[in-house]
Amino acid sequence: MVAYTLADQAYLKIIIHAAKHPHLPVNGVLLGKSSSSGAVVIEDAIPLLHHWTSLSPMMEIALDLSRTHAEAAGMTLVGYYQACDRLDDTALAPVGERVASKIREQFQDAIAFVIDGKDMGDHLRAGDSSLVPYIAQSPTTWKPYVGAPPAFTTGSEFTLASPGAPQRAIALVTDENSAISVLGKFGDFDDHLEDVSIDWLRNKASAFLFTLYLVLSRPFQHHPLRSRAKLLSYQANANDTALTSTAFMLIKSDLVHCPRLGELEILHDHLLEINDLGFIAHASSATSKESLSLLAKAKSPPIVIPSGSFLLPTFCDLHLHAPQYLYQGTGLHLPLMDWLNEYAFKAEERLDADPALARRVYLRLAERLLQNGTGAILFFGTIKEETNIILAEVMQQVGLRAFVGKLSMDISSRPSYVESSAAESLAAAESFASKCQAIVAHLPEHRRLVQPVITPRFVPTCSDELLAGLGNVSETRSLRVQSHLAEALDQVEWVRNERGMDDIEVFDRHRLLTPRTVQAHCTFLEPPSLSRLCERGTAVAHCPLSNAYFSAKPFPLREALQRSVKVGLGTDVAGGYSLDIMSAMRQAVITSRMREGLRTTDVAKREGAEKDVQQSLSIDWKEALYLATRGGALALGLGHGSGTFQVGAPFDAQSIRVINNETNLGVGPIDFFPGGTSNEDKTDLTEATVEKWWCLGDGANRSGVWVQGSRVA
Repeated sequence: MVAYTLADQAYLKIIIHAAKHPHLPVNGVLLGKSSSSGAVVIEDAIPLLHHWTSLSPMMEIALDLSRTHAEAAGMTLVGYYQACDRLDDTALAPVGERVASKIREQFQDAIAFVIDGKDMGDHLRAGDSSLVPYIAQSPTTWKPYVGAPPAFTTGSEFTLASPGAPQRAIALVTDENSAISVLGKFGDFDDHLEDVSIDWLRNKASAFLFTLYLVLSRPFQHHPLRSRAKLLSYQANANDTALTSTAFMLIKSDLVHCPRLGELEILHDHLLEINDLGFIAHASSATSKESLSLLAKAKSPPIVIPSGSFLLPTFCDLHLHAPQYLYQGTGLHLPLMDWLNEYAFKAEERLDADPALARRVYLRLAERLLQNGTGAILFFGTIKEETNIILAEVMQQVGLRAFVGKLSMDISSRPSYVESSAAESLAAAESFASKCQAIVAHLPEHRRLVQPVITPRFVPTCSDELLAGLGNVSETRSLRVQSHLAEALDQVEWVRNERGMDDIEVFDRHRLLTPRTVQAHCTFLEPPSLSRLCERGTAVAHCPLSNAYFSAKPFPLREALQRSVKVGLGTDVAGGYSLDIMSAMRQAVITSRMREGLRTTDVAKREGAEKDVQQSLSIDWKEALYLATRGGALALGLGHGSGTFQVGAPFDAQSIRVINNETNLGVGPIDFFPGGTSNEDKTDLTEATVEKWWCLGDGANRSGVWVQGSRVA
């Protein structure tokens, strides 16, 4: 058998590619040549894609460009590598076999490697390459290498040019400062398609950095950072039937959450125990007796979030049109009904006609959501079942909580984008619900992150027959419901003219106002209607940014909260141009303050007005943070303690870094100066520090995201 040697540069690129996209399938090609002894020396690797499911035209183009680059460098394509989206999957995918076979047509001794994700972090630290070689058995079939001695061990035909490369690789992808530079500069052909300046064939910038890192041989540093290798030590055992609610991981950190409206709680130096189901089993001061006992019994050291950083519950986005991400930030000059016809319906129809584009858009959307700290999303999809199944599959694969709604609409101003009848629409809604549930049916309950949602678009696109049927489906199958309610004046007036009543009455008559329902916008609701929402247990997705563009009226937020209506925040992409719930929080405060200013000005103008005793209509930043976390979790029915760090709550968290604890300087857009108004010369976490992050922070301050105990970013 031919011997294979894997050079440092090739090996590091494989690991970096997998680390940059820990929940996505990645692949690439290997470059090298045969030595005088006949051994194959793999000198380099070119990362191809991180959104692959088939031998697509884009992959064909990438292969041709890679082959040309290799020949220009005096090498040839000698193999293929891949990492699967499931960390415990080491099977060479069918597309991988096809690509490897194509390479073998030109290079007889071609090889394929699959990254073994299970316990990868521990294996790399122990010097194991975590690569499974595949050998060609025929022109089209490949099998794992099972020779003796095992691959990449002493005497094997497979060797690493530097025996210490695995330890250096894990050090690189878990060293906070180095990994940020390397991962940020490293790009594949997928990235190049979005930004042509990315040098995917050479990756000179990142290659220089990690080559320098290897030369310096820096010791391993333990930092919580996004990487496939680090992620593995956080995730549950792949054997679902073996899971029990035993200790899984310990995290030591400052905690920030809002257990009640208007209440911000900062818990300094706390220890969290996360069980293997992803729930918080212990939350207490790190110096408490129980915490010290847990630390003493722990088989591995806790994850330590350094001073100057804190954990915060992930954000909930209660209203996002996934297909409209295609044209985010476009067409906001039009009124609502015109905008729907000119942009929304066309974009949704386009994705329904192009599954590959839909998957690409949704994968990118998922990455952006994680970058923004969003862990749970209520999605509006499209009409077509298959496109919504793609959305559900992507979100489950990436590890986001996703409530996916297939649109139901048997009325439309666009003849090509409508369901032919109420009966057809109902059948499709039920079919989608069953298919969506089937995606996760084989998983234990705690790992089922996606679920279907009954989604009548809004009253103008749904007949009474369809709405009645959807109400019945929701009731009999206990499915959640979402729609738009009282959003814009033209929509409100249309419903009154066509149905002879307000749309809240239409929804209520058809049993679509329930404790499982979230209604978006609700800007034109009067106090009696808000009280009805409270009575029905229906929640509101407050979308202040898109309301400013399309509603011509702000949502009466304070009045809704006074009536105990469940309220969370929504980005309403693409009616809102920002995917960031932090933008929604800030806009919610701004809008409420403008409402209060107008109210008090109006009171002051009245002659002989009595003393103003009405509660202020404005909300503050702490109330907005509650809406973005705990409020959204309650609206989605996520369960006990969701949106907080209470024992029994799912561990859905984001790590926020505001101060560099080595330099005492602010991180990202945040600056601190000695002698500031709130102990700014210290790294102790204060309410003022959290407020500063709330006002100024962005993605540069986010260093990790967990959903149900698993690290996803």
